[in-house]
Amino acid sequence: MVSESTMLGKRRLILATVKENVSLTVFDAVTKELLAVVPVGEKRIAKPHEIAVTSDCSRAFVSLYGDSDYGPNKPDNRLGVVDLETMAFDGHVDLGLYLAPHAMMTDIAGKIWVTVEHSRCALIIDPATREIEHTIWLEVPGHFLAASPDGSTVWFSAKEYPVIVGVDVVSRRMVARIPVPVGAQAVRVSPDGKILYAGDLYRPLLHLIDLATREVVETIGLTGVPGWPFNSRDGRLVIVTSFDENKELGYVDLLNANDMTVAGCVEVPAEPFHALPEPDGRHVLVALANGEITRIDLHAGKIVEGGFSAGGAMPEMLLYVDP
Repeated sequence: MVSESTMLGKRRLILATVKENVSLTVFDAVTKELLAVVPVGEKRIAKPHEIAVTSDCSRAFVSLYGDSDYGPNKPDNRLGVVDLETMAFDGHVDLGLYLAPHAMMTDIAGKIWVTVEHSRCALIIDPATREIEHTIWLEVPGHFLAASPDGSTVWFSAKEYPVIVGVDVVSRRMVARIPVPVGAQAVRVSPDGKILYAGDLYRPLLHLIDLATREVVETIGLTGVPGWPFNSRDGRLVIVTSFDENKELGYVDLLNANDMTVAGCVEVPAEPFHALPEPDGRHVLVALANGEITRIDLHAGKIVEGGFSAGGAMPEMLLYVDP
């Protein structure tokens, strides 16, 4: 997704937000070589959290959520922009009165979506003009988002608010409110578009929502409280990063997607955040709070060689950029 530049050539990249050094950090996706560390925020003021890349792959937009993480956060109101051809900082997008930008994505029309949690809205931004094109009132402080595989619907979870909100991408209108037991962490739609996976906010549970009936139809036990669910490249597995705060142990739970039985569980050295299934279909990279990006063999269900350092503690999001 990145265009060729005279500096870097045409390479597959991995982008990571690293909170410790308030940067967007860029790696070669094949060699894992560190290519660039681009500061986008300010220490003790604006930490980077999540990323969206423009359709032409020329720029990355990074949410600056605030001075901390969820809860005690003093919100910011900006996005950082990085030129992916020169690997240079390209300014901020000022969101004005809209506070606490967090989850991000690029829609099928190339527009950038971002949740602004404090303002209970989702914004749609034109990446060319960097102006807010549309505001969608979510009624709840949307934190995480996930698009359906066809890009027609975006689903928003709102942490302790026990509802998941659906928005139609074309009409830009809210079309669904799905109740969940006690609020939800991150969400993900299954590759066939039929099931929405929603991590329970407090308990080691993953809720399965039938998107036809818009009801929770099953709840699966996990090893720790979930962070993010992901689909493996072949759709065979649901990969869930989870954490047991009392024991201070992190896990990557592996579930068989066809029947949601346990396929494996990998203990990791620190709290896990985003997972990034690799193109080979066999491995997944997982960002850990201690600054490691560990590599897991999904077939063997264990950590293997090929991990690397994020260059600082608290990397949150990992994203492939593939030309």
